[in-house]
Formats: sequence, C-alpha cells, structure tokens
Amino acid sequence: MAFIPIFMKAYYSLTFLGLFYFISLGLLTFPVIQNNAIYMQKLKLTWRQDLTQPEQFGFAKNQVTPFYLNTSDGESIFAWHVLPLGAYMEHREELAEQETGLVPEPTKTKNLQLLMKDPEARLIIHFHGNAGTVGAGVRPIYLRSLSAAHPSKIHILAIDYRGFGLSSGTSSEDGLIKDGVAAVRFAVDKLGIPSTHIALVGQSLGTGVTIGVAEALAKQSPPEELAAVITIAGFSNLQELLQTYRIGGYIPILSPLRGYPKLQAYFVKYIIEPWNTTARIGSLVKHSPNLNLILIHAKNDFEIPWHHCDTLFVHAANAAVLMGGGEPLTIAQALEERVVKTYGDESTLALWPKGKSNGRKISQWLVKWGGHNKVVTSAGTAVIVAKALGL
Repeated sequence: MAFIPIFMKAYYSLTFLGLFYFISLGLLTFPVIQNNAIYMQKLKLTWRQDLTQPEQFGFAKNQVTPFYLNTSDGESIFAWHVLPLGAYMEHREELAEQETGLVPEPTKTKNLQLLMKDPEARLIIHFHGNAGTVGAGVRPIYLRSLSAAHPSKIHILAIDYRGFGLSSGTSSEDGLIKDGVAAVRFAVDKLGIPSTHIALVGQSLGTGVTIGVAEALAKQSPPEELAAVITIAGFSNLQELLQTYRIGGYIPILSPLRGYPKLQAYFVKYIIEPWNTTARIGSLVKHSPNLNLILIHAKNDFEIPWHHCDTLFVHAANAAVLMGGGEPLTIAQALEERVVKTYGDESTLALWPKGKSNGRKISQWLVKWGGHNKVVTSAGTAVIVAKALGL
C-alpha cells in the first residue's frame, strides 16, 4: 500500500508532461509561434552587451568593424568585419586611433582597406545558427578561430539575419537567403573581392542559408561560383530535422511520436517553411560546375545527429552522378563508394571519387570532437577552411 502514493505521483507527473508536450506541439502549428520557435530571433542572449562595441566580446580595439549592409528588398542587416589578428598586429596603432562603434561608411575604414588592397586576402562569409546574435555564446570565439590557420590573410564577414539582433525585418527562409546573397554582393561588388577568394561557412541553421545562397548564385547566368561552400552541423530538411533534433541535446521535438507515424505526420504537415537543403544541394551541384562542397559534422553532435551529413553527402554525390549520365545510387551504395582517409582521433575524410564527380569536389569530414557548436572552434576545422580557400 505504501507504493500507491508513489505510483499516483508518477502517473500524474507523466500525465502532466504528456499534456504539456501536446499543448506545446499544438501551439507550434500557429505560424507566428512556429516562426519564433524555429528562428528564436527574439532570444538575443547579448542584452547586457553592445554589438556596436565588439571589444566587449573579446576582440582587440577596432579589430572588428560593425556596420550595416542593405539587401535587395530594403532591409538593413547588421554585420561585423573581423580583421585577421596578424594584419591587426601589424597596423594596431593606426587602427586603434580610429573612432570605435558603428561605422556609416565601412569601405573607408583602414580595416576594410586592408582587405580590399591585399590581392592575397581571403574572405569567409559566416552564417550562424538560430537564436542570439553574431556576439552570442561561443560565436566570437569561433569567429577568431576560423582565421587561426592563416592569421594574416583570412578576413571574416559575419551577419545577423533580418529580425535578429540589430537587423531590421522579419525572419523567413526566403529572407535569410536574401540576406546571405546581400553579404556576397557587398563583398564582390563593393569591396571588389574575387568570388574565388570567398568561402561561405554556415553552422546549424546557417548551413541552410549557406546552401541556399550558393544555389542562388550558381543559378545566375553565368553562374557565380565561390572558392568553397562549407557546412558545419548541417541538416537535410526541416521535416527530418524536427524528427531527430534535441533542444540543447536533450529535449526532443517530434521523436517521441516515432511510434505513432500518423500522429507525427499530422504535426509535420503544419511545417510552414521546409528548408529543404537536400533538394537545394542537388540543384547546387547541377548548376555549379566547379563546386567545392565541404560537409563537416561532429560525431558527438547530440542536437543534430551526424547522419544528416551522410544524407547531404549522398544527395550531392547522386546529383554529380546524374550530371554524368549515371544511374542514381542508394544511400548504402553511395557511402560504400566514398574514398576514405582517417586522421586518427581528429576526424575521418570521405571524398567522392573524381571519376564520378563530373568536375565537382564533394567531401565530408566527420570529426570526433566539438559537439554541435564547439566543432567550429577546433583546429581541424580551421585547417579545413584555410585549405579550401587555397592557403
């Protein structure tokens, strides 16, 4: 009899959790709530810091230039240009004499002039994940880490999408891709950086932006191709993501309904924006004859499982095979045909064979450290990015 109260407490607790779970899913069917839950753009995480004063995020004085760039549909997107530390050291005194804070004409700053006048400079355009801003959490750390393999040549342009941080507008799939295209246009048209000196690097949600931007550029006539298109902790599409994603690595969204496919399908049909990266990656391969696609994922990523990276790799490989007139491969066949090289406890590299790539370069790095976010800060990731930029 003593166990009855314990069982009753457990019963009521489970009932409450179940009720809370289904109420939460029901709320997610409303467009406004779903938009805020997916992008989490209102969760700035930098309320006590000033994004226009990047020194508050661990950067040297005037190492970072905060400014706005404009999109094709009239939004103002907040951005940071991060000067590589080696170049900063060489010009520190002159840079430190500049006024700090938001810059109305960034191309006139010493920082951007150093990028524009260096024919050997490379530029990473970085797209972050959902929630927060360019300065949230570990993001300033990995903005510094990404240039570590060549600290005099690798500049970084990072943006906050529309609706995020200090940027104007409302977040949407189409809007975020337009923001990314605007960043490329600023780099190429305003700064005069050759597209072959630019790499797009996206993490988490930013991988969808990265592939979307690269596809949009490749579908132009003539196609505009970049030095590399790099995804870190990518996902196949939003439907599959919600069935596997765990918030913070712990809280599932749709995976508890795996045993109830009809119920799971009911909630899936309410997804408004598909973020179908698998379809876009196939289109990107088709329209980008000199594509250098690099997919990076940590095997200990408990938020977005690494098998999403396998899915993206297989779709890219199949698109290349079809371009050459071959027959589509199953996932097992494609994974079997990869050329694999191991780097000990650091990572494993898988390359799609040159004979079947139809001129494209498709590679996958599965790393053993870093989880969902810190993987961007690893030395191995910095080396991969630098080599992709031809350094």
